[in-house]
Amino acid sequence: MSKPWLSGRSDVLARNGMVASSQPLATQAGIDILRRGGNAVDAAVAAAAVLDVVEPFSTGCGGDAFVLLHLPGHDAPIGFNGSGRAGSLVSLHHVISRGWTSMPTRGGAPVTVPGAMHLWYTIIKERGQLEFKDVLEPAIGYAREGFPVSPRISSVWKDAVFYLRNKEALAVFTIDGKGPETGRVMRNADLAKTFETVAREGIESFYGGEIAEAIAETIQSHGGFVSVGDLRGHSTKETTPVKSSYRGVRVFEHPPNSQGFAAQVMLNIMATFDTSIFASLEAERYHIMIEAKKLAYSDLEQHNADPDFYHVPMEKLLSVEYAVKRAELVNAKKAMDLPETGISRSSDTVYLATADAEGRAVSFINSLYMSFGSGLVVPGWGIKLQNRGALFSLDPSHPNCYWPGKLPFHTLCPGAMYDDDGLLGVFGIMGGDHQAEAHAQFVSNIVDCSMSPQHAIDFPRFRHDQHSNTVNLEIGTPGSVKTDLQRKGHRLAQDSSSQFGGGQAIMRIHEGWVAGSDYRKDGQASGY
Repeated sequence: MSKPWLSGRSDVLARNGMVASSQPLATQAGIDILRRGGNAVDAAVAAAAVLDVVEPFSTGCGGDAFVLLHLPGHDAPIGFNGSGRAGSLVSLHHVISRGWTSMPTRGGAPVTVPGAMHLWYTIIKERGQLEFKDVLEPAIGYAREGFPVSPRISSVWKDAVFYLRNKEALAVFTIDGKGPETGRVMRNADLAKTFETVAREGIESFYGGEIAEAIAETIQSHGGFVSVGDLRGHSTKETTPVKSSYRGVRVFEHPPNSQGFAAQVMLNIMATFDTSIFASLEAERYHIMIEAKKLAYSDLEQHNADPDFYHVPMEKLLSVEYAVKRAELVNAKKAMDLPETGISRSSDTVYLATADAEGRAVSFINSLYMSFGSGLVVPGWGIKLQNRGALFSLDPSHPNCYWPGKLPFHTLCPGAMYDDDGLLGVFGIMGGDHQAEAHAQFVSNIVDCSMSPQHAIDFPRFRHDQHSNTVNLEIGTPGSVKTDLQRKGHRLAQDSSSQFGGGQAIMRIHEGWVAGSDYRKDGQASGY
């Protein structure tokens, strides 16, 4: 008898290359690029660009992106930070003087410089094998000629149109003001023009000149703070990923401003307990993971910020000594209240993964933040603008407070795992602030429970809300686990299948790759 949480999907195995994404058209675009002589970097950007078209409420070149790139023979990945900074046109004092207690979530105010397009271009130029125009070709085709909307995407799209804010957004992404029905062919010719322009004229055409002027005008005309100068000053930063060890497996995450280190803090605390004595679906295992999550996210909320503005105490946060000290707060029989950080402060999304025959592997995440981001679309260019600035704090004493030219707190976090023989695999699970806790659960499924990638992704997850201190247990979690957790004092929310994101993973196996793709999305893993 099949397990209630299994999707019926099998792991996909292939020798020469692999792509796993949240939409089959994007996956097949990546595979086509690999077959045409591209490498895993080329395939990743091709898939990301297609997702801009076919899953428009989640992602796009007007959002941000982060990458971990594994190169053959290396024992650690390279990081790329493709997030954009706050605009220069107002100060924190100006924002507070408007009477705001928090940043708006829609319109021009939360729009930060879009970093995704620059990252796409940069990694193709530095690490790809094909020309940028060849990599964008599949996305241009779907944007001009159209694609049929799937049932799952149609359902989300219909709800998301509520957030569209300007007439251009409504013209491109609705049919008479409503989201498309299943099977409706949708196009975005303006976005195709953007892709063709950048492919022909280079990245300067997006961050300077006519496109940049249109982006800045759209943002400012809707109350935002980004100037053409802010766009021209943007760059993609190569970064050094942060590392921790979980039962002999080295786990890498992108450094702050990404929230990835919270997964590592959580895993470090979990490692102080012998979870091997528990079954995979046992309340005691869930209890330890939930308590570790509470502790890790208390550190995350206090310390994740732009490292150019705040010294994140990463060495202490990821130390074994700190994990042991924090683990002492975990009571095996009773759920804790919301904890405080143990270190004092100093003064919708898509994930995809690719791999190639030469051994490269890419962990790639791209997002607008909320559904359709700011709700704004750049007239004539079809570019959706993100609302990542909504995550800035307006508390002047907080490391993540709003400031011109500052990177915001980012939920985006690509992941990678290594052992003594090298790369184990790349993975990621989209889903806002759920991502870091989902990463830790995935790693535990692989390391503690010896699950395959597809099984580890399918396995029912929990989602703990740090503000209400409630736990949402996914459908498929046995009633006995829920009862036992309630006896320990956990406050359980209603079952939900819509708040657990969607993951992809590609793992090394013998002379090839094995991959899984989340049933919670339209995802597909495919190889050749």
